Amino acid sequence: MVLVRQVVPSDNECAVVSQRLIEAALAGDIEIVDNCLIDALVDVNYIGTVSLRVKCTETVLHEEAPDEVNIGYEEYKTDVTALFAAAHAGHVDITRRLLSAGSDVNQKLFRGYATTAAAREGHHRLLGLLLKAGASQPACEDALLDACLYGQAKAAELLISSEMTRPDVSAHALVHAGCRGFVDIVKILIKNGVDKNSWDRALLRSAKPALHANVDCTPLIAAIVSRQAPVVKYLLEVGAKTDCKVSLGAWSWDTVSGEELRVGASLAEPYNEAWCAVEYYEAKGEVLKMLLGYISPN
Repeated sequence: MVLVRQVVPSDNECAVVSQRLIEAALAGDIEIVDNCLIDALVDVNYIGTVSLRVKCTETVLHEEAPDEVNIGYEEYKTDVTALFAAAHAGHVDITRRLLSAGSDVNQKLFRGYATTAAAREGHHRLLGLLLKAGASQPACEDALLDACLYGQAKAAELLISSEMTRPDVSAHALVHAGCRGFVDIVKILIKNGVDKNSWDRALLRSAKPALHANVDCTPLIAAIVSRQAPVVKYLLEVGAKTDCKVSLGAWSWDTVSGEELRVGASLAEPYNEAWCAVEYYEAKGEVLKMLLGYISPN
């Protein structure tokens, strides 16, 4: 009798081929991807480390002028799957192959889901594939928030029209977009049913008067404090309420010195929209003029 010795592959052998798949998916090398996928040792959902060029934003605060969003890239070592890598790089054909091979569209990593990566980088076609592949509610919500943070209007439209986001998350996305002056995204969200008068807790900031605080506010108030005149104009045109009050004047702190200080002429008293426009005045006066045109004298 001949004894046959079964050879069990080691974890290291599985890791090597799975890491190769990730690197090929990121680089867009379809031939290597195909070779890896027919290898019995490959794990299509393996999490490996690569150097990723990631989109980043910085908000620059100006005195009596709109907040300015600067978008750039930074290099990070981070954990990814092959699907996340392909989504980040925008490789549609490789994404199709990975989904057919069983890649998990709802696997969450440190930098979000595959949907998040596609939305952040503006890969709309690829994002549509991921949505059709069964992206979950958390995956869609995470992607929507990033689309609104990075000004990706088409991605935001795909995600909000999927009807996979809860009202509170959609409201948060609306405030984010409004604060950053992304009026095209604000229009898309409201046209797709997001409440223009919804309340959300958001970080509002101002250089002068100094403000750095989490505040319960409406999209209109957030846009006024951020001095985003085009967003204010649109919200007023679609009937946003102008009789809401928000506590902006309160304890805040200097982000450089850490010193606590009072902000706001009326301190902790609630402000309505007009008072917000006076306190956080925009140099051209456009925001205040628009508000006065919509607010009843009574």
